[in-house]
Amino acid sequence: MIKFLKRFVFSFNIIAIVLLFAAYASTFISPLDFWPLSFLGLAFPFLILLNIYFMGIWLIQMNRRALYSLIALLIGWQFINQTIQLSSEKKTVTNKQLSAKIISYNAALFGYYQSKWTVSNTIQQIKKLHPDIVCIQEFLNMRSDKSSTIDTIKNACGFKYHYFEKLNDGRKKGEYGLVIFSNYPLKEKGLVHFDQSTGNMCMYADFKLDTNTYRIYNLHLQSFRFKKKDYKFIEKLPADNQEKIAYSKNIVMRMKAAFEKRAQQVNAIKAHMDLLNTPYFITGDFNDPPVSYAYQTLSKNLKDAFVENGSGLGKTYIGAMPNFRIDYILYPKEFEGLEYKSYQLESDHKMVATTIELSH
Repeated sequence: MIKFLKRFVFSFNIIAIVLLFAAYASTFISPLDFWPLSFLGLAFPFLILLNIYFMGIWLIQMNRRALYSLIALLIGWQFINQTIQLSSEKKTVTNKQLSAKIISYNAALFGYYQSKWTVSNTIQQIKKLHPDIVCIQEFLNMRSDKSSTIDTIKNACGFKYHYFEKLNDGRKKGEYGLVIFSNYPLKEKGLVHFDQSTGNMCMYADFKLDTNTYRIYNLHLQSFRFKKKDYKFIEKLPADNQEKIAYSKNIVMRMKAAFEKRAQQVNAIKAHMDLLNTPYFITGDFNDPPVSYAYQTLSKNLKDAFVENGSGLGKTYIGAMPNFRIDYILYPKEFEGLEYKSYQLESDHKMVATTIELSH
């Protein structure tokens, strides 16, 4: 009987290991080729805990079967390291001329459609941090006869330069898009065009630090676009089984469409970057966790500000779901990370900030 129970438990342990390896595979297999794997990327933290749980069961019994989950976890240590950091590290700036502070923030239109207007609080936080570059997604530029949201932020925070791109998404109020504020002159500027009708965008601009030219990308990738009724369904499942099935199918299909659109957007951005001879930064809202095709494709050969100097899970999305780290600042390997922090304002995304220094 005991042998049977051990075999029964071990069979579930093997399933957990297989699912963990499938989550690893989701980082290099495009959702355009096999989208179901992307769900396992979302489940990655749970799969880590599940394998640790099985490892613990076997360790208590001094059973060598504990090695199976241990080896599986060690094989994917890179992904674990990108998901969770045990301690943060802060270093001091040694040369201000070679250092820069960068902010990325999904402002969620400054709360406009929740009958709020949180620009002043955003400005206060930016002024406290004294950044050199700020990249904002879901930016809403409201104009009046004498000023605009862009002018207000530039004047209050002392930025000399900016680059704004508007999405023609049919909104009647304000100009919706992405913006880069900078203390450095922004030279060559433009868009990475997505071959589809979407409310998303990727913009870029070149700037100089020391004598070197760098490009910074500010992007906002496809979201799941859950509606209020979807969140209500997730929070409280209906009693009727047919209703459960119908809603579940709807949510799965919406997530499938988002996985595939993100993959198309990522491929377009990566193709654009591959033509560059200029080192580049990437900031923005990926709408995907580290264990994903989007993150692994775009972060290749770059440092992740959170991995270098962050701690914990680094959760940046604080809405209902997906509740993960989905906002990133990535930078070239010739820079050393000095500090990484996140700040909760009124948006459903945290503002993330990093200080880096060019190492010689």
